[in-house]
Amino acid sequence: MSDAVIITKTEDYEVKPKTPITLTVDIGEGQVGGTAVTWKNNIVGPGGAVTDLVIGRTNDDLRGTSLDCTTTVKDVNPNTNSTSVTYTLKGGTQQRSFTYSAEVNVPEGRVIYSVTFLLE
Repeated sequence: MSDAVIITKTEDYEVKPKTPITLTVDIGEGQVGGTAVTWKNNIVGPGGAVTDLVIGRTNDDLRGTSLDCTTTVKDVNPNTNSTSVTYTLKGGTQQRSFTYSAEVNVPEGRVIYSVTFLLE
């Protein structure tokens, strides 16, 4: 994937004890893509669209773990080379959204967003 731009981020998200959280991933700018989600080294996401994906179960302590998201966005919009991804986490002490953006370096290129959420 020589045409890929790679964005790496790490963020903190405060969770409630013994309470699951949900993740939604929105790809913007009229582009397409998919997300692979892993938690505790297990794939928990579908690899495609992610909407209100539940992480953990009641009585699971998510604190001290990390949620890893790898989103690949392909530039298919002929009007822009911009890409963006918004990750929204709910169920913790507050709902939070994290938005990242980047431009592809060649038309029809890809951006890979590798984001780790440290659950505290």
